[in-house]
Amino acid sequence: MPQVRVNGAELYYELQGSGPPIAFIHGGYGGAASTVLPRDETWARSLAETYTVLTYDRRNSGRSQYSYNPYSLDDLAADLRGLLLILGISRSVIIGSSAGGPVAITYALAYPETVMALVLPNTSARLWRHPDRERPSEEVRNRLAVLQEKGPQAAYGLMEEQRRTNIAVNISPRGRGPIPPEVAEELAERERRTRELVAALPKRTRMQYDLGELLNQAAYVDSDLRPRLGELRVPTMVLHGDADTQVPYELGRELAEGIPGAEFVTIPGAGHGVMQWHTTIQAIRSFCDRVCL
Repeated sequence: MPQVRVNGAELYYELQGSGPPIAFIHGGYGGAASTVLPRDETWARSLAETYTVLTYDRRNSGRSQYSYNPYSLDDLAADLRGLLLILGISRSVIIGSSAGGPVAITYALAYPETVMALVLPNTSARLWRHPDRERPSEEVRNRLAVLQEKGPQAAYGLMEEQRRTNIAVNISPRGRGPIPPEVAEELAERERRTRELVAALPKRTRMQYDLGELLNQAAYVDSDLRPRLGELRVPTMVLHGDADTQVPYELGRELAEGIPGAEFVTIPGAGHGVMQWHTTIQAIRSFCDRVCL
């Protein structure tokens, strides 16, 4: 498995295809569910017919390193910058999906000369700074305070107790919305298998994964990138499903309106996770063809 040490963390990555480079920043907040089964990124095969596609696992996610050290969106952007430098990639298209979106925006603001174009599917400049996310944001802060003041065992004990009393941290209790019918059965089986594997994890491993997820969430809770969107000066496309209940459609529109010259593409009938929709990949390919080829 290709893995390199970047910015103090061991990161897992994969490269496929050839042509102008595309770096993809995945969504989610890591943790056990992202690790027991590799992410399904079959969409990358289509883009790899014309482009070199880099996918990687952010720290405390998937097959990358887990630790109990706090970090910020700036650190996550620096991770990608370091990885691209190691791979000899000087400029690339940056795609940030869902929770990968704020990392992509932060990256483009910090390293604009390295960004050929920016693609932002089903995301927002303020994933956790929204009225209906106040309670989960506060719970993340509480858990983080316990981790920092009392250590991993105490923080995990609190999370276990809350799990027993059905107190969960979820930025949207409404779910993700519609998915493509052709992948529904496969996704349901994947989710069943994931639950089975997570339930079988030993306590020490589960603690490591759960606290890694907490640290990922903590990097986002106080972040609101709206005041800086006007600084972006790279070709940008924002895509959003009009049936997304995880990151509401209006937040996608708000994001596009805040970025000078950004294109906004609606994926009709799509819920969260628009990278599963063929129309999304077609739109991304068309955009990249215009700005890269």
